[in-house]
Amino acid sequence: MDNIKNIVSGVLEKMSSGAGGAFYDIQAAWVKISKDQGSRVVDIKDGCLKISADSSMRLVKLNLNREALLKELQKEFPSIVKISFKVQTP
Repeated sequence: MDNIKNIVSGVLEKMSSGAGGAFYDIQAAWVKISKDQGSRVVDIKDGCLKISADSSMRLVKLNLNREALLKELQKEFPSIVKISFKVQTP
């Protein structure tokens, strides 16, 4: 039982500060900037933000707006240098 307590505590700490907190901040910014209910942040690695889309049509739309979305994200997160999209159904 003590191990679960430590794990939960560690997860909550990550969410509120450090890399975990930054990930959740980026997710919130993506929702605001993309105005797109069918896409979500799945990962960020080496400055590349990875986004999953729920359909190929949404993927096309996101690709068409890639540069504008990247510029908006870089206002808050200059370390993001690239966005990659993929279709991932639930």
